[in-house]
Amino acid sequence: MSNSTHFLDLFFYPRNVAVVGASRNQRSNNYYLAENMVRLGFPGKVYPVNPNATEILGLKAYPNIGSIEDEVDLAVISVPARMTLDIVRECVAKKVKGITIVAGGFSEIGSDGRKTQDEILGLLRANGIRAIGPNALSPVNSANSLIIGFTPTARKLPRGGLSFIFQSGLYQPRLNWLAFDLNLRISKLIDLGNKMDINEVDALEYFAQDEDTRVIALHMESIAGDARRFMQVLRETTPHKPVIVLKSGRTAAGAKAASSHTAAIMKSSDTVVDAALRQAGAIRVHGLDEFFDLAKAFEYLPPLKGNRVAIATFSGGEGVLTTDAAELNGLAVAEPGAVTRQKLVKIFPPWEIPLNPFDTGVTGQLHSGVDVAREFVMAITDDPAVDCAAIQIGGGPWVMGKTDKEQKDDTPRRNDNAATPYLNLVARGKTVVTWTVDPGNKGGQIQQLEENGIPVYPSAERAVRALGAVWRYGRIKNSS
Repeated sequence: MSNSTHFLDLFFYPRNVAVVGASRNQRSNNYYLAENMVRLGFPGKVYPVNPNATEILGLKAYPNIGSIEDEVDLAVISVPARMTLDIVRECVAKKVKGITIVAGGFSEIGSDGRKTQDEILGLLRANGIRAIGPNALSPVNSANSLIIGFTPTARKLPRGGLSFIFQSGLYQPRLNWLAFDLNLRISKLIDLGNKMDINEVDALEYFAQDEDTRVIALHMESIAGDARRFMQVLRETTPHKPVIVLKSGRTAAGAKAASSHTAAIMKSSDTVVDAALRQAGAIRVHGLDEFFDLAKAFEYLPPLKGNRVAIATFSGGEGVLTTDAAELNGLAVAEPGAVTRQKLVKIFPPWEIPLNPFDTGVTGQLHSGVDVAREFVMAITDDPAVDCAAIQIGGGPWVMGKTDKEQKDDTPRRNDNAATPYLNLVARGKTVVTWTVDPGNKGGQIQQLEENGIPVYPSAERAVRALGAVWRYGRIKNSS
């Protein structure tokens, strides 16, 4: 349990969870609402509620929520919409403290659904019960393996300082990908669904004061809470924690789709919203790739001390593209000093080449057995003219971490310390991003880098965009 007094603490740190609609059928989505918690070791009690079962996942099953002997902190209701109101009445009688309503079929389908949703809300407010949803799957908390979702989570989530606020189940089919492929280190996640009760203002307030949350990433289609309060909380939060915002419904067609999807009317044009977010210090993004890329960058990377970037790429052409990307994202191409040149000249081809961007492809071809990118990283480590680095990894037949002198044969060898030179760079106060020649490669070097907080992206443009965003946020933060 955290030391917070915010009401959302109950949802992220419940002593117990009742899963109404829990299933024994492994082909059913509802099976995993309880299974994830049981398998991953949620420390609280889990109470499956199903009138047609006496035991689920080795746990006693209850015919209804009223038959549970204990008080119930959180009830997850996953039954059809037509049955939900009656289950909520049972929760009220049981004096349940918090509710997540999973089912859709409420305000997003029209007036009949809206009427039922309003009736549920009136019942909850009259009895002092807070609720997430409807049409929501959450919460998720990596600290206690509380994972409310339809997808089996592969293993315990890697803990970090990144907390997500989602709308409309955007994260649910991606959770394993986010945690174990993209390697995002998640603290908490809340999916607001229709925002009948708990909305983005509540969630932002909570994550703003949550000690485990260092970065907030917010996806929203509309502002359901008090818009002025939302902007006030945003302004108060961004000087201390970066807030990344993906606001969908930017176009007229998108706004119409968002309105029909969430039964919420967009309160402002996208131009007005964009200006307000920027004035509040939020980091506005315009697509899922950028949303997740920047979430990763801000969770992984320390602040930049300056914007002078050293670039190494596998081809000269990609070096030019990366240089353009750096300039367009507010970074300046560093001018490495004479000492750095002395360290690198030993692997130059028989002609002069630029130090920045540095062509690891042409140098690697002429020095078999040398990880040229590694040599470049080591050369710039103590260069006072370099503030940060963007390095392309992979792409050559040479062996990582072996010099010509050390490598006496052509036998490939695994380097168990692939991250070491990059970490030395970070230890000198230089921020590093990397990207791989092959975006499909999930090899050992990539794993080692990301396990040590060095992000690996699928392209130069995405890596440099993320680095630039961290630089710009730091400048705004320091000037406020």
